[in-house]
Amino acid sequence: MTIFIILCVLMCVAAVAAVCLPLWFGSRAKAESDRRSQVLAILQQQANDLEAERAAGRIDQDEYEETRSELERRVLEEAKHEEEIKSGRSMMMPRVLAVVLLVVIPASAAVAYYALGRYTAMDPAFIEMMERQSANSRGHSQRDMQKMLDDLKARLAEDPRNAQGWFLLARTAASMNRFDDAVEAFKKLNALVPNNADIMADMADMMAAANGKVITPEVEKLLQDALKVDPNQWKALALLAMQSWDRERYAQAAQYWERLLKVVPPDFPDRDQIASNINEAKRLGGVNDSISAVSPNAGGAGGKSAAAPSSTAVEPVPTASPATMSAVAGTVTLDAALKDQTSPDDTVFIYARPASGSRMPVAFTKVKVKDLPYNFELNETMRMAMGAETLANTKIVVVGARISKTGNFMPQPGDLEGEMDQPVEVGDRGLIVTIRKVRQ
Repeated sequence: MTIFIILCVLMCVAAVAAVCLPLWFGSRAKAESDRRSQVLAILQQQANDLEAERAAGRIDQDEYEETRSELERRVLEEAKHEEEIKSGRSMMMPRVLAVVLLVVIPASAAVAYYALGRYTAMDPAFIEMMERQSANSRGHSQRDMQKMLDDLKARLAEDPRNAQGWFLLARTAASMNRFDDAVEAFKKLNALVPNNADIMADMADMMAAANGKVITPEVEKLLQDALKVDPNQWKALALLAMQSWDRERYAQAAQYWERLLKVVPPDFPDRDQIASNINEAKRLGGVNDSISAVSPNAGGAGGKSAAAPSSTAVEPVPTASPATMSAVAGTVTLDAALKDQTSPDDTVFIYARPASGSRMPVAFTKVKVKDLPYNFELNETMRMAMGAETLANTKIVVVGARISKTGNFMPQPGDLEGEMDQPVEVGDRGLIVTIRKVRQ
């Protein structure tokens, strides 16, 4: 911060010096003086030429007198200006202007920076926070991702019951297009956290991607199982709709898309495409509908044309849930080693807090230990108090859970707690939070 202030002062001094010094010391006046010297020399030459013209008889006396009077008038004007310079009267205005600019330039710079600048830009803490946010939004290099993958595998080899670790491994492998690794991680996670529709749908998505983007009967059964747990699981609905379309089961595809249309929010960007898919599927399936006119360009959710559907290929579906764009969802589990330290009626607080800045949660809910493992969803309505920050205006959060024997939301020594190792984006689902340590 000190270096930043010094740089600002030096730049401001340089700007003031470049403008004010020439005005104060009269570089303009000197230029004017040089100009007048040149004009006087020209007038002297004109006077000499006039005398030569009269001596040669080329002009009469009247013309000579008139021209000479004009030359004398101009010489007197230039001489008058020269006296003003010597007396200092001509320097008054430039110096007044120099004093005004000496005040205006620094003041303008300060006001402009106050209005548009960010005084924390050189603060190391601020820089660190921005770098973290940039890394979250920009992603990591391939080398960083590979190191993260290897570190997670090594950690899970020592602690195979770490559900949160398997979740991170699955997500990391998927982002690297290592679909086989992602499938294996999801299988381990599904065994540790059963009956989680989001995990089942993500696993099915990775299984299809690992098999050349083909939804096999095994994948289809897994998607159906996910819908039995959560009939509104959007990814399962989208994948099954595309699977039905590819197999020319158009009426069934229309039904899945209709259910999906009810799940996605009103501002979901592909709502019109889904509606067009429904119309085209119903037309091809011979089902009457009343949604809208048939779209000749309707296709699958991955953008395929209805007139020429591909065999069984589908595009991977994004991992963020469109149905809860201002929410995070997942499962809270309790490490088996800590079960003896709890009672069924102990309170479990589940929360999401900003990844940087304030540690005050932007969303929370509470359940009982007897409810664990618990499938949670935190949304923007679950704020701490009126006027507080919510998930609607937070992009990156840390999700955690804490068991309190007293029921007090404020952390106390002896509480059992756990947080995800990495921040997540608002909208993520299938998160795994494991309560695994005792607060000191």
